[in-house]
Amino acid sequence: MNDTNSEAGTQAGKHRMNGSDLAAMFAAGAIALRRNVDAINALNVFPVIDGDTGTNMYLTMQSGVEELDGLKGKSTAADIASKLYDCAFMGARGNSGIILSQFLKGFADGLDGNVECGVDDFARACDLARENAYKSVADPVEGTMLTVITSIAEAARDAADGGQDIQAALWVVSDRARETVAQTTEMLPVLQEAGVVDAGGQGLAVVVEGFRRNVVGEDPDEDTYDIQAPEGSSGTAARISDEFLSAHEHDAYGYCTQFVLEAAELDLDALRTRMNGIADSTVVIGNSSRAMVHGHTEDPGRLISAGVLVGSIGKVKIENMDAQRDELSSTLRRGADEEPAVVAVAPGAGIADVFREQGAAQIVTGGNTMNPSVRDLMTAIDRTRADTVYLLPNNKNIVPTAKQAAERSSKDVRVVETVSIPQGIVAMEGIVAMDDVLHGIESDLDEVKSGEITRAVRDASMDGVAVREGQYIGLLDGSLVATGDDLQETLLDLIGKAEVTDDTHIRLFHGVMVSKSDADDCAE
Repeated sequence: MNDTNSEAGTQAGKHRMNGSDLAAMFAAGAIALRRNVDAINALNVFPVIDGDTGTNMYLTMQSGVEELDGLKGKSTAADIASKLYDCAFMGARGNSGIILSQFLKGFADGLDGNVECGVDDFARACDLARENAYKSVADPVEGTMLTVITSIAEAARDAADGGQDIQAALWVVSDRARETVAQTTEMLPVLQEAGVVDAGGQGLAVVVEGFRRNVVGEDPDEDTYDIQAPEGSSGTAARISDEFLSAHEHDAYGYCTQFVLEAAELDLDALRTRMNGIADSTVVIGNSSRAMVHGHTEDPGRLISAGVLVGSIGKVKIENMDAQRDELSSTLRRGADEEPAVVAVAPGAGIADVFREQGAAQIVTGGNTMNPSVRDLMTAIDRTRADTVYLLPNNKNIVPTAKQAAERSSKDVRVVETVSIPQGIVAMEGIVAMDDVLHGIESDLDEVKSGEITRAVRDASMDGVAVREGQYIGLLDGSLVATGDDLQETLLDLIGKAEVTDDTHIRLFHGVMVSKSDADDCAE
């Protein structure tokens, strides 16, 4: 065996699969989907935000697998693959389920007439799966499960050309599928915005991982069949971000419409073109006498009427995608975080990053010259997945607004009265146990002194200190205490006015108007 995978090389090779082997492999793929339905559902944003990609893929796969039990032990590989596809075709649900059925059609076509399935047969089946899947979609988009199917086909062919057996080939295929899923975030802007990998692609990767685990002898009922989505190159999460859910919570998607169409002579290409002119996300599969039609439209009646003009329709299924989106959004937000969350106000991207690194769930842009509104704060509070929220206004002018937001929110919002960024940072460090810490944190804040250096925009006299336009000025807890023409001298003067001791901890933050080298000099 040409070993391209160290783990694969430790396994006893399996060169061919009979009908029973193939049926068990497909059943394992269905089990893997079932064990991971919720995790896949939580990823879905393409082509619309809904929560049933994993469900649709599982039900499609299961509708084929459940018909195989009676065929085990007396059927060829071709019999098994053909029966699986026929049943999966009729049970296909949704965009992802229909494309999955075309993946299975590749096995039916590739194993036609075969008693057993070898690695070359497997590679041919995967290649036909790719061809069928792309042909079924009117407007193929990369970064979806189509891309993952391509990677599976290429990996299977590489393994076959390299002399691998079935067992080793499935290691290669599963690894390649997982790698491709991780890359989907960068391929599709909507996935990058939502911070997730493609749900359909992950579903397909779960299926082939189920195949692999079955062939190496793993028990499909083991917890190892809980398969985590890979982290994409931009650090994707295992669920859709709250920011994405909020940004798209009012988008209109219409109805997911699906039906079986039967006629004496069907031209699938012409039918696909026609349906694509009526609906979005259209998928048309089948043969010259029977087709499955799927599309997303504001008016499902138009899609159905177009089908009736061609032939007889049945198995009609219409689902409200806007209702699905609302249910998914509510589910994700309701059950994700039991621990309290922190919402912090920050004046710029750099300070915002500091709070994020310390664990803030949401950031609201605001400061001296741009106080956020009650609505801004409530929106951020609602975007968290927690029932209890700590709100850090980080500016004395924002404290009253924060209290109003807390009163109006349906969540348990606790305002920590931070009046400066340094106080906010100290508060973040104190919010660890999240149990009755508010009083202790606010006591600590009294010990925090906040200094700020900026330039005067005009000649003025404040707090008994005269300043010229363009000079550096030092503010200590909002009061002007230092001025000068040199940044470092003004900084040292400001620190002196703060009456710090040798054991005082001082943090310096600098904005874009100060270079890193100047900031380092100040720190020195």
